[in-house]
Amino acid sequence: MPRITLCAPDSEKSCFACCPPIRPKGYEHIDYRNIIRRILRENTRAFDPSSKEIIPITGFSCWALGYVDDRYRQVGCLLHPARNRGKDLRYRVDYGQKCQRESCLGARRFMALSPSARLFWLGLAEGLDSFEYSSRRYNPLFRLLEWGVGLLEKIASTEKGNRVNSKTFFERYPFFLTHLMPRAHTYLVDSLVQHCGLAPLRDKEFVPRFEAFCTRLIRKLPSVTSSPTAPYTHCLDMDETLADFLRLALGMKKIEKGEALIIKQKVDQEMEAFIDQLP
Repeated sequence: MPRITLCAPDSEKSCFACCPPIRPKGYEHIDYRNIIRRILRENTRAFDPSSKEIIPITGFSCWALGYVDDRYRQVGCLLHPARNRGKDLRYRVDYGQKCQRESCLGARRFMALSPSARLFWLGLAEGLDSFEYSSRRYNPLFRLLEWGVGLLEKIASTEKGNRVNSKTFFERYPFFLTHLMPRAHTYLVDSLVQHCGLAPLRDKEFVPRFEAFCTRLIRKLPSVTSSPTAPYTHCLDMDETLADFLRLALGMKKIEKGEALIIKQKVDQEMEAFIDQLP
């Protein structure tokens, strides 16, 4: 069975959001769909796999981005080794090694899921074309994957193979419509699910209650001014979700591990008190 990836999940679509490797913040190909479709067709027809000419990328378009299937549905890199019998031709865009390194957090987390969980979550992208699938506005998987492998694996396992689409999933789990930043709050949600299971995530009335708790908690926690020589928070030897909470929710880019553990103890206490008050 072929390996299912977030980048190329099936024969109907692919993700090309990471190409070219430098783009303005918030840029999405779908905003220029008609123009880019024409460019992709021209790139595909003009591409010569036997050439070794180096042509640098200019602007926000890459001459080596084109259609990789005969039906013009999947978009991808024409220089990728998967397209050239294992030979990597991406050196021809003269972009150093950035194209080879390019991999988003979502793609890495998706590959950490079990095969059955990957199939479950791809149900939310059913019916999307490559432009919609590559868009954070249209494809809910980008944001959902920020909640972490553990939570997504648990949901997929609990659903036991049930087929869901985007509409039915958010009806079943209204929590994920929250305005909370996923990576900043995954530590708290993981703690909640560990104690209460998935039931709170299915309760529409729970969402504003949890959002209010998070706001109060962040305001209540002590402010820490770490030494300039303190390690960067994301480099600490501790749970990644805790480091993300400290860094993204509390704005602590640097902190000593001892200080981080003191905050963790306070957070855990507040979380336990909040859970004890739930009906």
